[in-house]
Amino acid sequence: MRTCQFHPDRPGVGICMRCRAVVCPSCCTRIDGVNHCHACLKALAGSDDKRPNRRSSSFVAGIILSVAWLLLFALCWLVGGSIAP
Repeated sequence: MRTCQFHPDRPGVGICMRCRAVVCPSCCTRIDGVNHCHACLKALAGSDDKRPNRRSSSFVAGIILSVAWLLLFALCWLVGGSIAP
């Protein structure tokens, strides 16, 4: 059985998904179903990198998809003269 990276006298019950360290229940924090050790949580709290805004990236993806469909429609119309066969 593997032991906790931070407490060698305790059995490990989880693995930090960021650094892959084996941790005991005292060292393991689960956020959104993902295990983190206290060292990685401290590093994450200190980092200033921002996660991308999902709403703005979805909006941009929608615009790109719409433009792609319009270009495909125009290409089919120019090549075949009509959309229907």
